[in-house]
Amino acid sequence: MTQQYPFQIRNHGENVIEIIVGDVVKPEHKITEALHILLKKFEFVILSLKPTASLHPSFAESMAELSAAGKLLVVACEDEQIQVDLHQARKFADLKGAQHRVEGERNVSKILKHISSLAPLQSSANKLMHMLRNPDVKFEDIEEVTRKDPKLVMRMLKIANSAFFMRRMPFEDLKAVVTFLGIDGIRQIILHETFEGFAQVFANQRDKLAHMRRCAHLAAYIGKLLGGDQSFISKISSAGMLHDLGALALCFYDSKEYSRVTMKIRNDRKTVCEAELEVFGIDHQELGQLLAPKMGMPDYLGPVMGRHHDRTVPVDNHLLIAVMIANGYLNQQIERLSFTPYEQYLSVFNEERRKRKSTASLSKKSSGGETKIAEIAADQDKDSNEIFKIPQLYDVLKKELDKFIMAGPEGMGM
Repeated sequence: MTQQYPFQIRNHGENVIEIIVGDVVKPEHKITEALHILLKKFEFVILSLKPTASLHPSFAESMAELSAAGKLLVVACEDEQIQVDLHQARKFADLKGAQHRVEGERNVSKILKHISSLAPLQSSANKLMHMLRNPDVKFEDIEEVTRKDPKLVMRMLKIANSAFFMRRMPFEDLKAVVTFLGIDGIRQIILHETFEGFAQVFANQRDKLAHMRRCAHLAAYIGKLLGGDQSFISKISSAGMLHDLGALALCFYDSKEYSRVTMKIRNDRKTVCEAELEVFGIDHQELGQLLAPKMGMPDYLGPVMGRHHDRTVPVDNHLLIAVMIANGYLNQQIERLSFTPYEQYLSVFNEERRKRKSTASLSKKSSGGETKIAEIAADQDKDSNEIFKIPQLYDVLKKELDKFIMAGPEGMGM
């Protein structure tokens, strides 16, 4: 270290360089200029703060600019050393953690490149998925794509005529589907078609596919218990079905390495995200959230794919919470794995169910009746607590899961 350059530089090879500073970093600090230069020359730059160093609040604007390329990693042993928003830069407690993240970033690039070449992302269904992100899309636009792929139309009609959409009379063509289900209904059908496309590619991942199908069914059932309408329940089903797409991608990318993840989960009692981070430098949640926009998925799926193992989530995101409960129940009660606690959200669903049932009952009673409103509300509250309450919830979910498994091969992962 010299007086002219108050920092040290270490080249770790493989296009990774570390710059080490020991004092307070403000915009005029010489490290600012050095970082600008290094970020242009190297794939990753690690900014290591010695215990005596810190990023001053005045460095905020510089940090926003430096982090924009997503190539900057910051190492600091104490949170207090970071007095600015890191924006796209990531913080690590030690150099090893930062280096492991570099490995994870490179894995992500390889996985995304590999996934993008797979058939489901080259299909007419994926083209439709991206098209449906346009709120002004018209049926004629959909018809133009499907006209060139009659097999896709047949598969879409099969999904539309399945028991899930509760249609008494079968749809004969896509126009009838759009008329009855709307554009959002078409989107849900395409999401199911997308899952089935990946299920063929990842056919050897039977246990994971079975888990995703079961999660979709239970999450949709929870949506029904909550009192959601068909549109809401359909979205929950799609979210439950695709929530673990990142895990499928990790398995497919390197099944041998993912077996190490499984061993850490079962033998070391690691959570799935902890084990994936140790092995790959990234977990399936982050990978799933990166995949969602690349596949043209609707915005509501991103948080589900990226946060279904988070300890805390917004209590008003009922779609995400329904998937968390279904996923947590399967992990905890069926698969005997470490699970993300979800019990704190049951009271939220109890209250939401009570309000929905109360609104529905008051609407029915608006024309008059002999039963007192207070008695109706009391019965509803009791009923709600009997559903979204442990162990009652375990009982109803186990019965529903058994019915799903007995109904056909999908529940058994076949």
